[in-house]
Parts: sequence; C-alpha cells; structure tokens
Amino acid sequence: MLNVMDEYILFTNKCFHKYLELILKDGYKKKICEEFINAYLNVRYSDYLDEASKKLPLPNKVTKAIELTSKELIKNYPEDKEVIELTALFISYFYSLDQLYILEAQKKTVDEISKDRTKLLGLKDNFVNEFNAMLRDDIKKRKDYLSSFESEVFSLDLKPYDTKDGNQIEAKLVNNIKFPDLYSEVAIKRAEEGEVISEDLVSITFLQVSALIISDAITCEFDKVYYVKLMDSLFDKKTKLNRVFNIIDNGFVQDRIRIIIDYKCFERYKSYVMELIRNGFVFVLNLDESFNYSSDNIEYLELFDKILINSSKYYYKDMKNNGKIKNRIISVNEV
Repeated sequence: MLNVMDEYILFTNKCFHKYLELILKDGYKKKICEEFINAYLNVRYSDYLDEASKKLPLPNKVTKAIELTSKELIKNYPEDKEVIELTALFISYFYSLDQLYILEAQKKTVDEISKDRTKLLGLKDNFVNEFNAMLRDDIKKRKDYLSSFESEVFSLDLKPYDTKDGNQIEAKLVNNIKFPDLYSEVAIKRAEEGEVISEDLVSITFLQVSALIISDAITCEFDKVYYVKLMDSLFDKKTKLNRVFNIIDNGFVQDRIRIIIDYKCFERYKSYVMELIRNGFVFVLNLDESFNYSSDNIEYLELFDKILINSSKYYYKDMKNNGKIKNRIISVNEV
C-alpha cells in the first residue's frame, strides 16, 4: 500500500539533488548533498530539531540544522571543507524554493543563487532559465501528486474536538456517491458499515489524511492533529492491517495522526496494540460501554495520547482529577 509521505519526501529528495547538481556543477558531491538534504527535510517537515531549539521559528531551525550538519561534515571530511561550505550556502536557499507556487520570493531566490554561482564558482551559463523551468516542472508534479488523492466520490469531514487550541480534529470519510432513488438510506448505510467496506474506507481515509498532513507542512501548519477511527475487525486480518498501517508508517505522519480504538478492542488485542505503539504509532482510546472504571485499568490509559470520554459518564469527574491522565482527556458527546 502506498505510503504518501514517503513518496513525497523521496521525490523532494531527488529534486534537491538535481538542483544542487545544476548549481554546483563539478563541485557536486552526492554523499555531502545527501547529508544536507536529509538534515533539511527532517526539520522542514517536522518543525523539530531539538528541545533547545523548540521555540525558534522554522526558518531558524532549518538554518541551525544546516550549520550543525556543516560542522559535522567538515569534522568527518576536512579535505572537502570548501565543497561542504558551498553546499551549505546553496541549500540554505531551498526553504524559499520549497513551496507549491512560483512566487516573487522564489524568483528572487533563484536570481540570488545565480549571482552566488557567478561570484563563488565563476559560472556563467543559462542557469536562471534552466533552473526555473526545472522548478516549474517539479512544482507541477508535486501539486498533481497531492491532487491525485482528491476524489469526487470521497471527501474528508473535519470536525475539531472541543479543546482549548481547536487543533485536535476528527477526520471522517464522507461518501459523495449519488445512489438511485430505489436504494433506501437504511440500505446505503448498512452497506457502508459492512465490515469489508469499512476496512477499505480506513485505507482511503489514511491516504487522504496523509496528503492533508503534507499540505499542512508545506504551508508550515504543524499544530493540527487528525484523529481517525480504526475498525476492530482489522486486528483479525494481520496482512491487511499491516498494509493499512504502511500508509502512515512515516515519522512525520505519525506525529500528526491519532488512531482511535475502542476500549473493548484494546482489551482483546492489547499485546498487538502495544507493539504498534512501540513502533511509533500514536493511539487514542475511546472509552466505550465495556470500560469498567477501577484503579487496576487506569495504568493502561497512560499508554494513550488522548482518551475520549462522554462527560455524562459516572467516572468522568474522577478521571479529570487524576493527575496522570487529566490532561489527556477529551470530552465527547457520543462514546
């Protein structure tokens, strides 16, 4: 099953190598460029470098990541010091180029790169036209890739939970198919909620949410977190479940997506859920009717990023006063 973010990052990586090869010409060294590109991408698409840099604006984090990479490379490859410094300089321009629209800032950046090439490398060629043509073509491919996940049949219904920041968002797939009048709403709903169809719809939801997370990252929106309900029946079909999880098996996506399971599902498949958590997937627990409040099962709740609870439940106030989990609770009307 396609991993949307992996494909996007791989394409961006190839584009950056292509740009640096055109910029640096004979000074291009793949191993050095790869280190800088990875450092850039890791920060650019996560908005994270280290705890000390957490409050820095994203452009500053990118700059710091490039500087740290440059120092490390010079230490490891002192004979390539000049090439490393030149590569660091030119990749620092990529933050301005790494968007989906040819803006005035991008054109200005290409001109600045061209001037630096002439000044530092003595290169006089048709760089601006060649680079802009390459950039336009790559931007079109990236836009086409993201738009390929848009559908006339399905769309996402995004509803923020009632939280202070409003950035915890439930994502549900909406069916836009126009059924003939002879099909009743009950029959349509029954078909949609059938086990096999519901399982397949999870895959479509993960694909569309992954594309949405990429779009958010491109526009530097890193605060939104998307919640998707997982069908319990998938845990009985390990091959299918692994294919579904492969769609979101990427650190950038794992950081922005939350997988909702019912408490009864967790009780039945506890060891497998815990294995998935260890592999980086982030789960949210929906406290359904099978949950019996006691001190014995509270410790398991700490495994979950958030806990969905109906505020009318008899144990709701106790949960809200529990220091270990109170900040994880999201109140919902229907659980």
